Amino acid sequence: MELERAADLLIVEDDETTRRLLMLKARDFGFRAKAVEKGEEALQCLNDEVKVVLLDLGLPGMSGFELLERLEKEHPGMPSVVLTAADRAEDAVRALKLGAYDYQTKPFDLEDLFLSLRHASKLREVQQENEELRASLSDAAPIGEMVAEAPVMVELLKKARKVAPIQSTVLLTGESGVGKGALARFIHASGGAPGSPFVTVSCPALPRELLESELFGHEKGAFTGAIKRRMGKIEAARGGTLFLDEIGDMPMDLQPKLLNVLQDREFQRVGGEERIKADFRLVAATNIDFEEKIRAGEFREDLFYRLNVIPLELPPLRERPEDVPALMEKILAGISKRRKCGVIRVESAAQNRLTAYRWPGNVREVENVLERASAFCDDRTIRVADLPPFIQGGDEPAASVALPVGLSGLTLEQLEVEAIRQTLAACEGNKAEAARRLGIAEKSVYNKMRRYGISLN
Repeated sequence: MELERAADLLIVEDDETTRRLLMLKARDFGFRAKAVEKGEEALQCLNDEVKVVLLDLGLPGMSGFELLERLEKEHPGMPSVVLTAADRAEDAVRALKLGAYDYQTKPFDLEDLFLSLRHASKLREVQQENEELRASLSDAAPIGEMVAEAPVMVELLKKARKVAPIQSTVLLTGESGVGKGALARFIHASGGAPGSPFVTVSCPALPRELLESELFGHEKGAFTGAIKRRMGKIEAARGGTLFLDEIGDMPMDLQPKLLNVLQDREFQRVGGEERIKADFRLVAATNIDFEEKIRAGEFREDLFYRLNVIPLELPPLRERPEDVPALMEKILAGISKRRKCGVIRVESAAQNRLTAYRWPGNVREVENVLERASAFCDDRTIRVADLPPFIQGGDEPAASVALPVGLSGLTLEQLEVEAIRQTLAACEGNKAEAARRLGIAEKSVYNKMRRYGISLN
């Protein structure tokens, strides 16, 4: 039996009325649910898409307790919420001992039930992310995966290799999509002990409460739903590298806790009193302007200085066009491997168009364009006609800025300065509109104006 519509909630309930009610309400609470009557059916339905199981303990055939034991054995980590009769408290205790995430007594409150299911589902997502990370720790960052044909990238990787063994905190900056995550893995692989963990936390990906638990872990009973002790990412990174992506988006009230970890090299789990040694090297990444954030009171200056021990800035792809051919070759090799097809080639005319394009979306945009072009091309050969119109040479993208012929002899930096000046003038000083036309983030416009001394006067 296969799950329909990639169900993320599996309901195991033999009572038809209750089963229909739960299926109906599951949609209202944002779940894609599948319902079965028996434990044997539930085991056949489980796959990686299921995030949580809701089961009645009083099932026919295989009991709810037997199903919990099978889940623990055959699908470790799969959270379950059980339904039990109000007068059978001992059943609830037994279910929790068998690994159930939570229990609800009949008659149950729908709001409470689905809130518990949502928490359990989020826990499963975090667990799966951890499993994927740990499964790829040994070869997460092969040194050869970094593309460095451009002189500026060759020099950057030289610096990265020098700092990799010394375990100092590294702050990676650069526009979105330039490859800060790949460079973090490169640093880890270049200096970390073989087999040491590389653990990633995306700061804006989780709400504040979950982010705190994700980083520091928690003790049983620390908050509603904390039914057992949980290790955080700081603890999981012991002896290895903790990569905090988009650290500029870390909530203000969590910043002092991270600062204390970096200063004291120890921490406490949420709801705990035990002080645990913090043994990891921190690599953080951001695309924000820290000076602006600090002035606005949105980032602590003392934490910034703790992070900015060894700053490394990744240049945007338009400043290293020599990297584009090698980067495309690497991306297409990955697409070929994933699709299990032969080598995907790029016709020379298409290669010229791709190399000449400015790539405002950086590496992520290259991946997007090649994924799309390779899906529609014939004979596994990407031609000009397979490329988006703005790369073919038809419609000009918003990111393109036409410069007068007289500027053709300028250096790349001088061209960039002139492009920013002319675009700002055309937009009457509107930095947001200028950023849209240039194809870069608004904060990048501010950064470049400050770096190059560009004024609006």
